[in-house]
Amino acid sequence: MPVPVMPELAKENTKEGLEAFIRYWYATYSYATETGDLGPWSQATDTSTASALAYKRAIELNHVNGRWVMGGKITTPVIEVQWSEGAVSQSTKVQVIQAEIQYFDADGTTGQEPSPASNFAEAVISEFKGGSWYATDNGMIVS
Repeated sequence: MPVPVMPELAKENTKEGLEAFIRYWYATYSYATETGDLGPWSQATDTSTASALAYKRAIELNHVNGRWVMGGKITTPVIEVQWSEGAVSQSTKVQVIQAEIQYFDADGTTGQEPSPASNFAEAVISEFKGGSWYATDNGMIVS
């Protein structure tokens, strides 16, 4: 599975740059879910937040002691950037679709019941600092 590459547009402090960054950010999380490699996601995320720590722990648990997963690909068909000119942080609403995830132990046996496919909305808060975007918080939008 290829490592996601940040597009040049995602390095711009613009509404379009933020949208490109959000697509990239979810691609890094999808990659982490499927491979266990948190490197690209961690580089684009403030990993000190409670939500980031929870996501990181979940990925690590799914890949500890030779465990592995199949599926879980994430797509983001709708991204709505709530751009506020001059603001320190920007918010984005994202439709997140994730494929079913199957869990396996090192010996290839089923590790736990599959997580069903999902389709939900998340809010992502991002900041542009040091010439790059960083996701500083995210969570499911519940109505």
